[in-house]
Amino acid sequence: MRSGVAVRVLGALEVGSSTQASVLPPTLRTVLAALVVDAGHVVPASVLAERVWDEAGIRPATSTLHSSVSRLRRLLEPGAGPWQVLVTRAPGYRLALAPEALDAARFEQLLRRALAAADTDPGGARADVADALALWRGPAYADVEAGFARQEARRLENLRLEGLELAARLDLVLGRHREVVPDLEELVLAHPLREELRAALVLALYRCGRQADALQAFEDGRRLLADELGIDPGPQLRRLHEAVLRQDPALEAPVVPAADPPSPPSSPSSPGAGDDGDVPARTPVRTSTSALPLATTELLGRAEDLQRLLELLEQARLVTLTGTGGVGKTRLAAAAAEAAAERFEGGTVLVPLATLDDARAVLPAVVRALGLPDEAGAGALDAVAAHVADSRTLLVLDNLEHLLDAAADVAALVRRCPRLVVLVTSRAPLRVSGEVEHRVEPLGLPATGEDVLGSPAVQLFAERARAVAPGFAVSARNAAVVADICRALGGIPLALELAAPRIRVLDPAELLRRLDHALTSGPRDLPARQRTMRATLDWSYGLLDAPTRRLYRRLSVFTGGWTLPVLEDVEGPGVLEQLEALVEMSLVTVTFSRGRPRYAMLVPTQQHARRLLEEDELAEVSRAHAEAHLRLAERAAPHYRGEGQVEWLERVELEHANLLAAFEWAMGAGEHATAARLTWATWLFWWLRGHVLVGRRCARAAVDATADSPLEGPAALVPVRARIALAAMAFAQGDFAAADEGWARACADAERAVGVDPVERDEARANCTAGAGICAQVTGDLAAAADAHRRAIALARTLPEDTYGPWIVRLNLVWLGTVHWRAGEAGPARRQAEEGLALARRDGDRLATFLALYNLAQAEAAPAPARALRHLQEGIELSEQMGDLANLAYFLEALVVLRAAGGRAGDDGDHGDHGNEADDAAALVRLLGAASAARETVGFEVHNYYLRDSVGRAEAEARLRAQLGEQRYARELAAGRRAPVAESVRTAVRVRPVTVPPTAPSPAS
Repeated sequence: MRSGVAVRVLGALEVGSSTQASVLPPTLRTVLAALVVDAGHVVPASVLAERVWDEAGIRPATSTLHSSVSRLRRLLEPGAGPWQVLVTRAPGYRLALAPEALDAARFEQLLRRALAAADTDPGGARADVADALALWRGPAYADVEAGFARQEARRLENLRLEGLELAARLDLVLGRHREVVPDLEELVLAHPLREELRAALVLALYRCGRQADALQAFEDGRRLLADELGIDPGPQLRRLHEAVLRQDPALEAPVVPAADPPSPPSSPSSPGAGDDGDVPARTPVRTSTSALPLATTELLGRAEDLQRLLELLEQARLVTLTGTGGVGKTRLAAAAAEAAAERFEGGTVLVPLATLDDARAVLPAVVRALGLPDEAGAGALDAVAAHVADSRTLLVLDNLEHLLDAAADVAALVRRCPRLVVLVTSRAPLRVSGEVEHRVEPLGLPATGEDVLGSPAVQLFAERARAVAPGFAVSARNAAVVADICRALGGIPLALELAAPRIRVLDPAELLRRLDHALTSGPRDLPARQRTMRATLDWSYGLLDAPTRRLYRRLSVFTGGWTLPVLEDVEGPGVLEQLEALVEMSLVTVTFSRGRPRYAMLVPTQQHARRLLEEDELAEVSRAHAEAHLRLAERAAPHYRGEGQVEWLERVELEHANLLAAFEWAMGAGEHATAARLTWATWLFWWLRGHVLVGRRCARAAVDATADSPLEGPAALVPVRARIALAAMAFAQGDFAAADEGWARACADAERAVGVDPVERDEARANCTAGAGICAQVTGDLAAAADAHRRAIALARTLPEDTYGPWIVRLNLVWLGTVHWRAGEAGPARRQAEEGLALARRDGDRLATFLALYNLAQAEAAPAPARALRHLQEGIELSEQMGDLANLAYFLEALVVLRAAGGRAGDDGDHGDHGNEADDAAALVRLLGAASAARETVGFEVHNYYLRDSVGRAEAEARLRAQLGEQRYARELAAGRRAPVAESVRTAVRVRPVTVPPTAPSPAS
């Protein structure tokens, strides 16, 4: 629909035609502005009133709003109607302006076209930029003081500056460096912090033969950035500065045909002068039937999504974008529709559906968006089908999740119109034939150790923060906190957009502490359901049935996700249907690991669900959660000692956060026996995975809470076992005195406990006796250590197969071998290790296996170095399988010590080609770096009973440093520290055998 009404906002707000303009009274001016910022879309009456009167603290009567709208309507369209510009559409009003009738829309259209053509047609793009900038008569919305108008004015001003930067860039491409220097000098003076304008000036001055002036322009900018913002120029400007210094030939002006420059942007035309209402075009431009929302910011982190969506729009005819609320489905749909516009000669039709409350109203809404006479029911389907006919048209249905009963109508429309493509945004799929679903995930988060600025979530947060606080930057000081903010917000764009503006008053650390508050308000021009994260999630929650709402609330007690079996253990059977509904509504995410689904909630969603839990329901579901995870932990514990180690360690690693949540609940609820049982069931997992700090904290709390428990009855050993776990954690941390005292106290308590199962008592005593043995080893009392290990073996041999008994036997055989090795008795050391190794291999126990392999590698280093190397390489592979970084560090270091000795083969007779010695040495240095990194990651030695060859390591380092030189040695060491574990393991297993028997390490070293 076109009319003679034109609205201009790039300056003072004016209404008129091509020949005259009129100025409105202040209130009507604000009402019109409030409609203009959403031109083409329905503005609810409540939002309109809020924009116009809220800042003044006024709550107008409904009649006041209607009266203002009526007066404005008569000014826009003198006469009695029917109204075609300011149209009443439930639940408010819609300003129906063609894009060419609004100067801001024309400006953005021209700017977009110029950007698109900048690389292929710089001359035409420069003309478009000039036309776009000529539309400006002064500051946008200059005479509208309301907050929404100021915000829109800032957005438009940023676009104007982008237009000026593009114009400068194009002028340089077109060889107009001499002509633009005066204008650029003025622009840089007016906008001294815009680096792209300054870069254009530097380049223009250089091309004019003014190198000194170019360098001075850079230096002025560098000093200003340092003084005002405390930052250095960006990489683009720094690279240009370096190129100017070296007079890089690439900076020379391009050779282009002479051409008249476009009209300068500093001379804007008067309102309406020479304006025929159409955008000048070099080629025919397709016009949309219903205008898409204009993007006000860059679409970050969605390049792959956008590419995939464009492919789907070519391949399918019904595409549904699904994803959680606030994830950016509408923004992505608009970007895809704009990028694909030329493929749809029938145009693009956007139909916003959020304000509808009846599925039967969807097709009539499409009819209205097409500008057709109102139709309902079957008539609406017929009208749309007749209008679209055989033209290739894109229909975007935005926010359909609350109107899913309309899915059949949408499918029928697709069937009736063979060249129609429908793009739907919804929090749940339509579930109709021919639908292709594309799930929009949250933005990528920074992983531990990664470059924070490489994360799309961080990039979005930083950009939005800079929009309100230009001096904000992600730096070494705040990068970790910014990353934590983005993780806490789950990478959800809306949450990031709501939180980032608080940077104007809070530093990142304070913002992290106040995130809940930061998400409670947002831009006024957002729909009401998106102004806070809670409103966004309330919208989704309101679409659920009662059983699904109940499950949604209760899922908030999980931490780090869950599996269906665990969920059914907490909630009972019969929850699959509700869980599936939550996945479909994008309130629960699902990922697959080794083909097994795992479910989770994003952090903002989980917080929302938790707030909905009443106190009684929270207590009930927390107890069920804790009890289910205790059962899981106790079911897993035996598997850490046998064939199922790897599978169960990985499985419990995924549930570790839930186990800790269960522990914390048990302690807080006074269920101390549950906390102690969890500690006992989990201690070996903590040991093997290096979670020593958290293990000792939990064990300490459980021991303190159960210290006064009576040592009688079936549960008498519960606190004893918690104390054994605490001693193990202390040993892993190198606190041998606390470990020895803890095992001794636990053994005494087990012996005096009354009314306990004798097998369980002996199991506890055997554990404690073994602990006493390794404590004696590391403190140098070898006689006491040997005695303790022998007693532990004898006691454990009496225990059944399904207890700790067999495990204690094989471990203590290996440890007894270590005692012999420390005493210089290589033969007995080898025999004990081999016996323990045989038992470990029989039972599939990787832990006892690599303990034995370490001892055997030491025993065979001199007589059989190649065999020793194979033992170490096998232990390295087992360490990777177990995820035992502490053990991996010992093995990598021992391998380097063994291999760095070099020389001729021992009794293994290896005479192979030894290749490039420098490369071999570099690989060994990388393994040293990997060993150090692994040890630092865990933070503790853990396997303190190993005999570590510190002298051998020092000698190996000295040899390798001398062979490679200091610089390469340092470079390879750093590379090894950064290398992924899998890469280090691959390097280690490729190391070739040593060839000269090294001097045997002293057992006492």
